[in-house]
Amino acid sequence: MLKSIWIEGSTLDDVWFKLLLKCYESGRINKITDGSFAGSKRLEFDYVAGTIYQPTTRPLAPIMPSNTPPVTTDEKIEEYFVNYLMDGRNLADNEHYRYSTWVTGGPYKIPEFQHANTEEQEVLAGYWVNVPNQFQWCIDHYKKKGFGNNHCYIQVGYPESSFAYDIPWKDESERQTSPCLRGIDTHIKKVGDSWKLCFAVVFRSWDLFAGWPENMGGITMLMEFMANELGVEVGSLSFASLKCHTYDYCIEPLKGRLGKI
Repeated sequence: MLKSIWIEGSTLDDVWFKLLLKCYESGRINKITDGSFAGSKRLEFDYVAGTIYQPTTRPLAPIMPSNTPPVTTDEKIEEYFVNYLMDGRNLADNEHYRYSTWVTGGPYKIPEFQHANTEEQEVLAGYWVNVPNQFQWCIDHYKKKGFGNNHCYIQVGYPESSFAYDIPWKDESERQTSPCLRGIDTHIKKVGDSWKLCFAVVFRSWDLFAGWPENMGGITMLMEFMANELGVEVGSLSFASLKCHTYDYCIEPLKGRLGKI
């Protein structure tokens, strides 16, 4: 039977530990037929969602046992925030996008795709677009329209982004993908006498062990940046994913974090 999991807790470290434990206890083994580490297996949730109520608690990086290597550090999280969430214009030669391409704006080449009609297939060439700065738009919109609007959602990726998987490639460095992070919802709530900025993120696919801590640490810093611009406090950080997983090569480190080795 399929099972939906809800996890909540105080800090990023607290919720990550609970996620690892629940995935280890009740995750489902699935073989990877295509994509990253094709041919290996993943331990996956059927569906998982949750909320961190105090995401800004430092350290942002997980607190690891002495016998288990760290998956990230606060320094790496800050680099991720600056380079991957805030800078969409200085891509490396092998990068097709960053999340910042859509968060703060930047150039993006729409993948080529085939459009089928009743009589023939028309091949449409890829073309470049300049993605607008949705992050700044959200800040400006809250300032103009007030905190009581439900308009401010940052969309990551285009419908055509999925067609990147159809582009032929010769080696792994040429393989194109679509973003794993697909959306950042924002809302400002009145709690007592304080206004609090809350985020809710959706991931298409999500590496729970190696990716979740750095992703969520960086997104927490993104919340802090927006909250500071708006003069409000940081509230809760929620998340959801239908395909949150741990790769089989991470099972032993995962067990180490859980103290099961």
